[in-house]
Amino acid sequence: MSEWTDWQAVEGFENKAIIFETRQRKRGGGVAKLTINRPEKMNALNGEAFSGLLRGIGMADQDPGIGVIVITHNGPHFGVGGDLAAGVNADMAQVDPAIRRCKKPVIAAVRGYCIGFQNHMAYTCDFTVAGESAVFGQNGPRIGSPASGHMVASSTHVVGMKRGKELWLRCRHLSAQEGLEAGLCNVVVQDRFIDGEVEKICDDILDLVPTCIATIRQSFEAVDMPLHYSDNFIGMMHRNHFQSPDVQEGGLAFFEKRKPNHWTKELIEKRR
Repeated sequence: MSEWTDWQAVEGFENKAIIFETRQRKRGGGVAKLTINRPEKMNALNGEAFSGLLRGIGMADQDPGIGVIVITHNGPHFGVGGDLAAGVNADMAQVDPAIRRCKKPVIAAVRGYCIGFQNHMAYTCDFTVAGESAVFGQNGPRIGSPASGHMVASSTHVVGMKRGKELWLRCRHLSAQEGLEAGLCNVVVQDRFIDGEVEKICDDILDLVPTCIATIRQSFEAVDMPLHYSDNFIGMMHRNHFQSPDVQEGGLAFFEKRKPNHWTKELIEKRR
């Protein structure tokens, strides 16, 4: 018997390029899934897709019943960047910042080409699960698109300066295994096992204290901030963190030798 409910479309979210669904773990905790849905264009992203990603991430981040966000795709490829023929919009530059600001961990599930915008979106995510078919790389300099400063600079936090320059200044594409060695993904599995691997990561995260996860996640952003500013993330985000119901449930479960459940209706309401 499955530990999860079926995926359900999110009401009121109308977007042909992005499918937005959620499902619940039967013992508590929800996952939001954003599926890139332009397989006929190798999932190149148009303006509608960028807007859908931005809106979906924001909606999932504001939902107290959701603990993890997954970005995946229909068709054989995660995507090949922006659709130059269809055109893009201003939302393109806001997707990566939205992922970084998000309070929920974000997982990229990658098969096939993960090129251009999709590559730096994937390395901006907290976790990247790659299938054996995955290919990572940048194509911007081939077509005169330098990308924004942070999209380039942030790659050095992921793969280091030398490998970052390999990606951007040579446009060298990496296989899934090379991507794993470089730090572009957390794990490589057979393509057919990607969903199961993502599910395991979601399961692990949903057993942890959500407010603590949010604080720690934002603390990683300190790499781009003055160090003194990053010293009090707990105070900035959750003034009464150690008295919060989430923390109390975590401590109680530890002493009672059981798994915590941070996803009861009562706790979800208190996080609103």
